[in-house]
Amino acid sequence: MTVDELALPDFSLEPFTPSTPPQVLNQFVESLRPFLTRCVAVFNGKGGQGKTSIASHTAGLLAEGEAAKAAEGQPAGRVLLLEVDAQGNTLHDLGVKGHPLNDDGKSLAIALQFGDLPKIIRDVRPHLDVVPSGRQLEQIPFQMVTMQSRHGQAANLSLAVMLAKLSREYSWIVIDCPPVTKEAQLLALCAARWVLAPVSTGDSSSIDGLGGVSHRFEETAHLNPDLELLGAVLFGFVHRYYTDRKTKEKRPVGMWVQARERIQALLTEAGSDAPVFQAVIRAAEGVAVNCRDRGQLSYEIAEASDGIKWWQKKRGESGTVLPTERAEEVGRDYEDLVVEIVERVTQVEREEALAA
Repeated sequence: MTVDELALPDFSLEPFTPSTPPQVLNQFVESLRPFLTRCVAVFNGKGGQGKTSIASHTAGLLAEGEAAKAAEGQPAGRVLLLEVDAQGNTLHDLGVKGHPLNDDGKSLAIALQFGDLPKIIRDVRPHLDVVPSGRQLEQIPFQMVTMQSRHGQAANLSLAVMLAKLSREYSWIVIDCPPVTKEAQLLALCAARWVLAPVSTGDSSSIDGLGGVSHRFEETAHLNPDLELLGAVLFGFVHRYYTDRKTKEKRPVGMWVQARERIQALLTEAGSDAPVFQAVIRAAEGVAVNCRDRGQLSYEIAEASDGIKWWQKKRGESGTVLPTERAEEVGRDYEDLVVEIVERVTQVEREEALAA
């Protein structure tokens, strides 16, 4: 049964108080979950792991896939990108920081508190919409105190309720989570069906960020029993390969190889069947800087026609030197990742349908 075929429940937190019986809250949770089956939160409990870049690229490429379906005359949906971080960097990534509807997250903050719908910037790319975020989201921790005094634990479902109301418009919803604001993290994980966890290094601090993911899973289990780790993705690693002189066999070497093995072992030890995705987002600081400066994603930088070569710049020609070849490589990394994401989600959906 599709979302369009489901009857809409009363998406409201108003009936809930701190004394609402747990079974009543559980029934409400069950009514919400079918509307959020393709909601992906990009989350790691440590900053600097590439969450926003991965969220923006994932949403952009998912939307590109929907646009391709539409061009072929197939049924196509839309993608919504939502950031619950006060930094608002997704708007920079997509080049809409100066959009007239960008209210620094004010409408989102109001929607979370009062059950309204937020402002949505439509068609930032074909089939891609984004909810503006920004400094106004710094008030979320204070809002949650007030909401919990009124609605108890149900207050943590406010983002889930908001997105469930919008779910019939969107095939995919991608949430960019903050690294440190607990209240915003709980809102995101109570809404999401899947968590995509980036890891930027193989050291203990980055691994500890995955521990933060596990801790939040435990905190939200009673409000989102369907939450599942989609997988871990290696971000910002140098791709190195060693070629054997005799056999000509090419094998990967370097920190990313050890990081993959270590993270996969940790996931297996924790009883998770989530993979460390084969796609690795390579280190390319120049590409990242150009993406944010230009408000373009890496594969869009690669396709840009207004850049010039370094040697043209050296001889005095005007223009911006774009690392287009490098950007193309990074773009392919993200494309590979999104293919794996879609394959894993659809595989689990097929298995669940057969088991039903």
